[in-house]
Amino acid sequence: MDVIRSVFQWLIDLGAPVFLAIILTLIGIVFRMKITRAISAGLTLGVALAGITLVVDYMLQNVGEASKAFVENTGVSLTALDMGWPPALGMAWGWQFAFLMFPIQIVVNLVMLALRWTSCLNVDMWNVGNKVLTAFLVTYVSDMVWLGFTVAALQAVAELKNADVTRYRLQKLTGIPGVSMPHPMFLTGIWLYPFIKVMDRLLPSTWNIDAQKLRDKIGVFGENHVMGFLIGCGIGALGGYGPSAVLTLGIQAAAALTLFPMVAKLFTTALTPVSEAATNFTKRRFNDREFTIGLDWPIMAGRSEHWLLMILTIPVLLLYALILPGNMVLPFGGLMNICLVVPLFFFTMGNFVKMAIGTIIGIPMQLYVATFFAPYFTSLAERTGGVEPPAGQQLAWFGMDISELRYIVVDAASGSLIGIALAVVTAVLAFFYFRGIKRDDLVFEAELEGTNVAPNT
Repeated sequence: MDVIRSVFQWLIDLGAPVFLAIILTLIGIVFRMKITRAISAGLTLGVALAGITLVVDYMLQNVGEASKAFVENTGVSLTALDMGWPPALGMAWGWQFAFLMFPIQIVVNLVMLALRWTSCLNVDMWNVGNKVLTAFLVTYVSDMVWLGFTVAALQAVAELKNADVTRYRLQKLTGIPGVSMPHPMFLTGIWLYPFIKVMDRLLPSTWNIDAQKLRDKIGVFGENHVMGFLIGCGIGALGGYGPSAVLTLGIQAAAALTLFPMVAKLFTTALTPVSEAATNFTKRRFNDREFTIGLDWPIMAGRSEHWLLMILTIPVLLLYALILPGNMVLPFGGLMNICLVVPLFFFTMGNFVKMAIGTIIGIPMQLYVATFFAPYFTSLAERTGGVEPPAGQQLAWFGMDISELRYIVVDAASGSLIGIALAVVTAVLAFFYFRGIKRDDLVFEAELEGTNVAPNT
């Protein structure tokens, strides 16, 4: 057992860029790519992941500090400090049973592939940490490790099935064939899907704003670097910065918005040759089957709608944190709110207006869930010794992946009647979600193939 723990801990310690670079290289070799091309693809993926991390950290260090200054200027006391996803998942990996999740996820994927229950080969192994966190939270409230890992295994199954029924939607958005996304954040579609369908009926399809339309209508003011500069200056002013610091923050935000799409192009460069090799490989050996490579969400990071909305809603998020009764969380590490904005982008097909409405409505739920889980993360920090909670404060993770689903599952596991009732409602919504999203995906498949299929067929 100690040997297995040591091996998996070594893999975890490599970090996502190195680990996934190795995985993609090996996959390329398995699919009969030339070794040099496979290594090049793997290294490019590692560079892309490292680049995204660097730009996100750069944004948080600058915009985050200005936002924190704005909160401090109000004098409101928020006792749970949002640490963001890196420390949160880092602590989860420090849990004593965390290493078991690696083999569990691999076995779940292989069994489902063998039984033809999925076509997704999930190489996004870094997000195993999300299943570890689920297992810990359920174990924490139920005191049953087996139940924690059972729920985490079911989450892995749901992620793979979700990847299967959204693959053509992903291809439509990215232009990359042969890939899918078994990331946990997209399971939030179970609750988002009915809401988005209502918006589809109420809002005209012409109601949309994206970077390209902004460029067409307002010229230079629609460029990423100009929008970033203006937004950065606005946040700096709200933070009480002086003129020089406001202008500096404007340049820093402009740099981040400009660099994100540049870095994101590296994902296409890395993944396209491997996807082509995988397609050729499976066609030769499995004439009746198609496989997709399951990857992390940054393959969509080239679209500016994500980053523009994340930055625009930072003041809204901070205002909510200040005025919502019962909220105890000071958003900081999760200010970019990836786990709400990105699924909204995915399920609205990049409709900026619908994304904005969904974000404004969804933020209060995220804050209350973060407040609910603050004692859990504080306990996890104390158990693992990974993070020292500041004196008089708790630790929280605002913008946690599948916030609403984790709250429901954990509350149900604790025996709460409200949690159990919500779990039943979620199961019903999941049935209609998977049926509806699969039907939608067939439409996207037909569009990609150049045919016309009625949406309700």
